[in-house]
Amino acid sequence: MLDADPHAHTARTAASKARRPSSPQIRILPIDRAKFLAGARFDLRVEASGVDPQTARIDISVQGPNGPAPVLIGEPVRTSIEEDSLEVTYEGVSYEEPGQYKVWVNVRSRGRTARAEAGHEVVVAKAGEKQAKNIIFFLGDGMGSPAITAARILSKGISEGKYHGLLEMDRMEYRGLVGTSGVDSIATDSANSMSAYMTGHKSSVNAMGVYEGNEPDPNKHPRVENIAELLTRTRGMSIGVVATSDVQDATPAAVFAHTRRRAEYQVIMDQFLEQELDVWMGGGASFFWPQSEPGSSRDDDRDVVKEFEQAGYTHVGSRAELKSAVQGGVPDKLLGLFHPRNMNVYVDRQLIKQPEVLGEWDDQPTLMEMTEAALKVVERNENGFFLMVEAASIDKMEHPLDGPRATYDTIEFDQAIGVAKAWAEGRDDTLIVVTADHNHSMSIVGTHDRRNAEGRNANGVYGDAGFPTYSDDDGDGFPDDPNPDVGLFFGWSNHPDHTDDFQHNTVFQAPALIDPDTGEAVDNPERDPDAELQTGNLPVTSTTCVHTVEDVSIFASGPGAARFNAFLDNTEVFYAMADALGLDPLAESG
Repeated sequence: MLDADPHAHTARTAASKARRPSSPQIRILPIDRAKFLAGARFDLRVEASGVDPQTARIDISVQGPNGPAPVLIGEPVRTSIEEDSLEVTYEGVSYEEPGQYKVWVNVRSRGRTARAEAGHEVVVAKAGEKQAKNIIFFLGDGMGSPAITAARILSKGISEGKYHGLLEMDRMEYRGLVGTSGVDSIATDSANSMSAYMTGHKSSVNAMGVYEGNEPDPNKHPRVENIAELLTRTRGMSIGVVATSDVQDATPAAVFAHTRRRAEYQVIMDQFLEQELDVWMGGGASFFWPQSEPGSSRDDDRDVVKEFEQAGYTHVGSRAELKSAVQGGVPDKLLGLFHPRNMNVYVDRQLIKQPEVLGEWDDQPTLMEMTEAALKVVERNENGFFLMVEAASIDKMEHPLDGPRATYDTIEFDQAIGVAKAWAEGRDDTLIVVTADHNHSMSIVGTHDRRNAEGRNANGVYGDAGFPTYSDDDGDGFPDDPNPDVGLFFGWSNHPDHTDDFQHNTVFQAPALIDPDTGEAVDNPERDPDAELQTGNLPVTSTTCVHTVEDVSIFASGPGAARFNAFLDNTEVFYAMADALGLDPLAESG
């Protein structure tokens, strides 16, 4: 899902304008109850609506733990986004001391006065008590407990109620839960949930590294400093970003980018290049090619690959080229682009290998190989590194109700965790964190036994479920056949109208399509055409299942890992990592 609703911000702005009363209304960003590291930078913005922008007066004061706090330095940026609004933005401010802060705002316009306040908490991570030098952060997109359970069943096997082995994430030191809701909704998307992990601040659906304001330009919303900026500014650490999606997609982009609209791929690419981070690998190559090149997704003639090469990046476009690049002389900076869009999922890339699916991109690396290569680049920095590794297509296959493909990608993700654990073994300086950005609708209900029945009649529950018959003859952790005689019965808590024969589809098919005559979703006639219709429960325009609100698991090993053995708001994951690093945003790297 590139952008959940690109028009939502405009619609909300118009609706709020229609409802405005005559007295001024005030919004303070960052929001009330926001939390900061002492010295972390952010934009403080006040938006007043229902005012005369020519004569309105906005007075802002900040009270800290020791009285008035001198954080509002210099002249603010003043704008009038709408005919009856006035905005004041102080850019790049910070709170220098720990404690409680209050932002007080008074607005006077047209003979009326309004007042608002926001309380902010400022904390100091344990600077001087550094526990970890490096962090490897794994994100299984949409990886709820069912995906983990399915991966364990398929990869390790189960009989008589006991697993024959455990996943790499199962065998980490600590395990907790994370709540994933955002500023604007209890139901999150990948952008704002990942942004919470990377900044310690909540955001809105489709946003990263910003608080949603009334600004129509998605790239001018008030910013908060993210982990890539903090670690390069204060420590000179290396930053690596690895994903199986477009490299510009929400999760990888949230490590370093600021935008209200996750589909701003051009801006996201420019922000990475401006920061000159160390590793960027995944799909999304077509956004780097000039429009004159076949398959380009650009609307201009910029050759962004060439721009990266001129900035000192070694560019690789295949598994073979990646292997060659990191053998011997490891590059200083690495750009790996292995598909025009999202990389193919494991089942299609490594198992089925249909030429009509892979096309000329038939030599894509695994997530394990990308993780290993990224570590070779970033490990050389004596100041340490932050490496983010995402298995993007767990989510991208759950959306279209493809349980087998999502499960194989979860196994691949777990094996990439194994690569990191092997690298960190014997060291006492690396924190490994594994989590998901949100839950999904997939569940494991029982088994589907096609030996003597078909369709719903082949679905076994309770004592009729028994055990699946997946086999792994070559011992690589991936079942040889995703569609055995007895497979898993994947259920879905939300879905559109679709047909389902409950078996693995050799060729990927979307579950539903939009009927151009009605604008509503209908079942895809090409997917399981003879199967029974499953009546949907989503809004009639939804063609795939959607994220759910339940908590997700978090796992951690290494120095600082004990703090993850709890229920955490997603913003607290950031502070737990900062605490492990002993991060001091007041410092500047030499």
